[in-house]
Amino acid sequence: MKSRIPLISLCSGLVGSRSTRRSVALRYVLLLGLVTTVSLACTKSADSIDPDKQSPPPSGVGGKWSYGTFSPSSFWGTGGTYNGSAYEQSIAFNFGPNGAYEMYVMNFTTYYSCRTGAYSYFKGKAKFNEADQSISLTPTEGTQRGEYSCTPDKDFKRAAKESELQRSTFSVRYEKTTNSKGKPALRVYFGNDDQQGVIMEAGNW
Repeated sequence: MKSRIPLISLCSGLVGSRSTRRSVALRYVLLLGLVTTVSLACTKSADSIDPDKQSPPPSGVGGKWSYGTFSPSSFWGTGGTYNGSAYEQSIAFNFGPNGAYEMYVMNFTTYYSCRTGAYSYFKGKAKFNEADQSISLTPTEGTQRGEYSCTPDKDFKRAAKESELQRSTFSVRYEKTTNSKGKPALRVYFGNDDQQGVIMEAGNW
């Protein structure tokens, strides 16, 4: 019959002299520190930048910009009951310091007393090319919402489909300029055929 080694004998090496225990503890601490260092080195930071799709915005380009009448509360909270002009459009960007971006687009139409609102929201990665003053936008997620004042049962809100994310992957051109009050603004061109662009003013929303 094989002899059974008493459990205490397995632990005897850990309960030896004080110097032995100190040496074992020191090696353990050093090993733990090495494992932690390697783990942190291999962990991708939430603020890390994907150089293929994003980059920090140039000076004077980052931050919040909007065209038309815009506020987050009206974007997310309107009930579709306000009757404004026959057609309105608003667009806003928020360019983060690490190349992340958010884009809000609102379109309203009014026909007689019925008002329709279409809302698109996208967030993702923005890569800035200061040489040719362009911004490549790659959305990673988004939200689509529709509101109909005369047929509220048709209102909807859903996540953007993959096909909508692909269609919203595009580039814009920009120029640093000033608005009518002499304050910093961006003129943004949507597409190669857009020769006029829109003036986007610094937002405080």
